[in-house]
Amino acid sequence: MTTEEHKAIARRLFGEVWNQQKLEAIDNLFARTVVFNGQPVVRDIFRQVVAGRGASFPDIHVTVEDQVAEGEKVSTRRTWRGTHQGPYRGVAATGKKVMWSQISIVRIVEGRIVEDWAVADELGILQQLGQFAG
Repeated sequence: MTTEEHKAIARRLFGEVWNQQKLEAIDNLFARTVVFNGQPVVRDIFRQVVAGRGASFPDIHVTVEDQVAEGEKVSTRRTWRGTHQGPYRGVAATGKKVMWSQISIVRIVEGRIVEDWAVADELGILQQLGQFAG
């Protein structure tokens, strides 16, 4: 596969899985087991994470800001936006609109994501929800 094809797979993750909440797309995009931040995770766990985040922020939307690819790896910087309408990390719904950044590197083998290293501004989310002084 080309680096452009790898970038398209990463964009499908954000467009189909996150923005459209098409959880069935996870089976087509991920290997059965994915190494996530160094830990092996079955894709069913990822499906639960997406559903949980979608319950917390039902209008969640991801905008891809930058992508760089080399070989099997794709790095994506993106901005997330959503309205806090369900519990999130122990915080009851506030109705607040939040925005946060995330950067990840995924490794794609034979058309499927096999590894994902992601860093998100979780503290920034909690600050926007009023949990910590900013």
